Amino acid sequence: MTLEPISTHCTVNHPLGLHLRVGKDLVTIANQFRATITVQNLSRPSPVVDAKSILQLMQLQARQGHTLCLSAQGPDAPEALAALRRILDQTARLDTTETAAPEP
Repeated sequence: MTLEPISTHCTVNHPLGLHLRVGKDLVTIANQFRATITVQNLSRPSPVVDAKSILQLMQLQARQGHTLCLSAQGPDAPEALAALRRILDQTARLDTTETAAPEP
């Protein structure tokens, strides 16, 4: 159990950045945990936002190549951060095939 805040940095690799589909997935996962989870875009002036709110996540305006700081505090903080990192890493690989131009 971690009551002290912990954080990790990750890079947005998806060509469309942190768009609504990825944001929805992050919010869904974040809401499965009791920890307080926040996100800040370190690559541009950005507020610290609640990872459990899609509207707040969209305020980050995170583009491809931007660095995000994910922070969590609570009994399941390490698990929450690990799950969010997995979603960000997995989405970058999966969505890239969906955004490819269709064959003629």
